[in-house]
Amino acid sequence: MPPRIAEPSASETTATQELPFVTFPPFPKPPSGVTLIPFKDFRARGIQLFGEVVVGPNEEDMELDGLGIPTVELRVKHLTDECKSNTRKRKRKKKTAAAEGVPTRKVPWYEEWEEGEDLRITKGKFDSNMSHVDRLFHAANDFRVNRTWPPIASGVSQLWDQFRLYVGLLVNPNVYRKPSKDGEADDDDDDDDDGLSNIQINAEDTPGSVPSSKDPARSAYSVELDDHDDDEGTLQARKSDLEEQREEKLIVFLNDPEKSVTIFLSSHMREQGLIWSERNLVNAPHLISFFLNFVLRNRVLPKASHERGIRRALDIVELGKKELPLTYKIGQALPDVFSDGCKECFGRKGGIEWSFDDHQKADDPPAPVDATITVIDQHGAETEIVLPDTEETALKDAIEDNVDMEIQVTNMRTTVPVANANTAAPITTAPPDIWSADTTDTVAGGWGATGDTEGWGSVGSDTWGAIGDGGTWGPADDNDEWGADSAPLSFAPEVTEPSWLSPPPSLTSLLGPTSFPLTHSTGIVESSTRRIKAIHLPPKDKAKIKANAAGMVEDELERRFARVVMSPWGREESDIPKPSIRKTSRGVVVMPDGEVEGNGSGKPHNPYEDDIVLVVEPAVLDTLSLGMGLGGLWVQIVREEVEADNDAPKKSNAKRGNKGKGPLDELSGNYWYLEELMGIFPSYFMSRENAK
Repeated sequence: MPPRIAEPSASETTATQELPFVTFPPFPKPPSGVTLIPFKDFRARGIQLFGEVVVGPNEEDMELDGLGIPTVELRVKHLTDECKSNTRKRKRKKKTAAAEGVPTRKVPWYEEWEEGEDLRITKGKFDSNMSHVDRLFHAANDFRVNRTWPPIASGVSQLWDQFRLYVGLLVNPNVYRKPSKDGEADDDDDDDDDGLSNIQINAEDTPGSVPSSKDPARSAYSVELDDHDDDEGTLQARKSDLEEQREEKLIVFLNDPEKSVTIFLSSHMREQGLIWSERNLVNAPHLISFFLNFVLRNRVLPKASHERGIRRALDIVELGKKELPLTYKIGQALPDVFSDGCKECFGRKGGIEWSFDDHQKADDPPAPVDATITVIDQHGAETEIVLPDTEETALKDAIEDNVDMEIQVTNMRTTVPVANANTAAPITTAPPDIWSADTTDTVAGGWGATGDTEGWGSVGSDTWGAIGDGGTWGPADDNDEWGADSAPLSFAPEVTEPSWLSPPPSLTSLLGPTSFPLTHSTGIVESSTRRIKAIHLPPKDKAKIKANAAGMVEDELERRFARVVMSPWGREESDIPKPSIRKTSRGVVVMPDGEVEGNGSGKPHNPYEDDIVLVVEPAVLDTLSLGMGLGGLWVQIVREEVEADNDAPKKSNAKRGNKGKGPLDELSGNYWYLEELMGIFPSYFMSRENAK
């Protein structure tokens, strides 16, 4: 007997009846004043091609349908989207106006992508059993396809490949191929111009093709296989290692997207040399922003922890959009004219420091002595010839073995004859110059010969070009103006100074006639990386003070220039070394161990804790942002007071009294300039070592 079907209870029946359920017909009544056209009476009207539209001169083109109703523009752009009505004639007027002098703005690629970006979704839904790694692979592939990418010259495709290599979504296929012994490339090496951008990515990400040799990331990720790796086991072992490295990168990104993106937009771009191109500094954060938003919008990683991490990574990307382009502008703005003028006034305080140890230790091997041989020429004079060293000989043998030709070692060093040798310093011998020799041993009648035999250019002959009484071309007679010694022939204008040399910077162009070089000098010279802590514009309502010459100079600096408070970076990283004090420094300094070194009065300077105030031109402030780091050589400006008994200046760290202080009195007396700029870092900079 079949089992009895259970009937629904009264509560379930009541809940079902409460649900709204609409059936047609009957259809709802239309609003008042609206007439619906039955489908049998509907006729397609199309687009008006020659309709007259009355619009303003600054309005966009308007497309009308057959009833004269403006059409609605689609959110997603297509290649066929264009105005089909008669108003297209107004576009030609706009182009003519642009050609007459009104520049048209070129829309960047990321602004084009923003239109309709929120409508882009992945192909299909993800299986609940699919791993997070496979989900990320599919999302990266869906993000790349069906999208209009900028031209290859823009570098956006290369940045996308760099990001995929960094995250672990791509492995350079070239690492699995051995170089051909006969030097001929296989057929698989021929790929499209798009390079790695055309590689199809799937869940396996198997290396199916070889990227272009122009790939900038090849040197960093490829492995060269030598002749000893012929066995299949070694190749498979290397392939397995690379797969493990890729999986580790993916795990790092999934566990902490914020840290992974931070490293990519800071230290990784420095390691790969991407920071030296302005377009990379602009394109990289925008590209990563589109991808992370694509992952969030499609819920590729459904866990709440993943979503929070990606949102924090987007905060870093927004900082990168602002600060990465500023790093390029700061490099062009600093050091400014004031810093260059101070460097020209006080001299260079930094530079490369060299140290040599000339004392030879007892256990050091003796210095190598050049091997020489003694030869005797036809006149019986003995000459020592220094033989080429081992490296030169090995290079000569290697070239002869591979090029199949004989190589001679030229510029062989010789010494003076042994019998007349007064010094051991080697000299260089060269063959006689037969083109412009000035000796009697030159070939008779040669070009430029000065012997007795008459020839072209010979002396004392009546031939063409002769230098004598009978010569008619270019005579040396003072009475002849053309070719005379008093008027040398010259086809180039006389230049006293190279045109590319610019005048050295001077403080006079900024301060005018000033006693600044007499009242102030340099103090502490510090090499370090510091973070922008505060930015202060010149005060507008600051009254002039009555003080000594040094006080008047400092007051002029505060009223003319802006001041940037720089705090210590706080940690030592890959490209950020610990602070150091140069030997040209003058003043008291607190060393890392807490000891105080140096001579002078005033508070000792601690490069690990104290802030400094950088004096810059106000125009430089447009390129600075709070939190960014600047690495360079910082030079302190201190007063020089003159004693009554002695005219020699004496350094003083004294500050002005309370009477003359302005609104930024806490910064008075603390003045520094930047001699050399050696590094620019965003506020979120993080190295791999620090991340671990």
